[in-house]
Amino acid sequence: MEWFLLPLGLALGAASAFGAGRFLARRRDARASLRLREMHEQEQSALVGTIASGLAHEIRNPLSTLRINLQLLREDWENPITEREQMARRKIDVLLRETERLESVVSDFLRFAAGHALRLEPTDLNELAAELLDFLAPQAERGRIRLRTEFARDLPRVEADPNLIRQALINLLVNAQQAMPQGGEIAVRTVANGQFVKVTVADTGPGIPPEHREKIFSLYFSTKPGGTGLGLPMVRKILEEHRGEVHVESEPGRGAAFTLCLRKHAS
Repeated sequence: MEWFLLPLGLALGAASAFGAGRFLARRRDARASLRLREMHEQEQSALVGTIASGLAHEIRNPLSTLRINLQLLREDWENPITEREQMARRKIDVLLRETERLESVVSDFLRFAAGHALRLEPTDLNELAAELLDFLAPQAERGRIRLRTEFARDLPRVEADPNLIRQALINLLVNAQQAMPQGGEIAVRTVANGQFVKVTVADTGPGIPPEHREKIFSLYFSTKPGGTGLGLPMVRKILEEHRGEVHVESEPGRGAAFTLCLRKHAS
């Protein structure tokens, strides 16, 4: 190299080294952030498990006792005559419904905390989704919701526990229905992509506000009156247990689309 080009070469080399250093630093920061997030999620999971074991005794058993006594009390008021008796019967019915709802919340929480023992088998997502849509069709029709399918032909099977994937899809379909109280459309699509098979549940509801996008998979976050905030966290947990992923796309006023990504069955 000519002597007068030496400073330029040194400067370019220094700039290149500096750029490489910044790139490596960003990678280290990203990995450290990922490790911290994983550690936080593991700690949260352990804490949830500890709390759940206490809930099983401290809440579930008294709730069961309360429900049984309310059922017996309702039998005593089986044929209310006066207005006062009818009002008392309605109050008992409200208390009984709320007690049963709380029992359901506790049961869902315990299932979430305990995790699942997977029973993996080759699973056809087209067949599973079609079965669920047939089951939900009457309710969708009453709600003026059109169901549409875009199933890929010759879709590879996935390695999955069909009961758990069915549970995840039901959660997504029910959420989609509830997002459209005035009616709309739910589209269920399947596609094979590399090592994954994807099933998407998309609705034409109001969409997810940007400020809620990062919260929807958090425990107990819900915008629905009476919602438990366990549905979407359960969906993500099921997918993570399958070494899969769940993604969401949404624009306010243009609906939401949730996609489950599952690994192909090793043939």
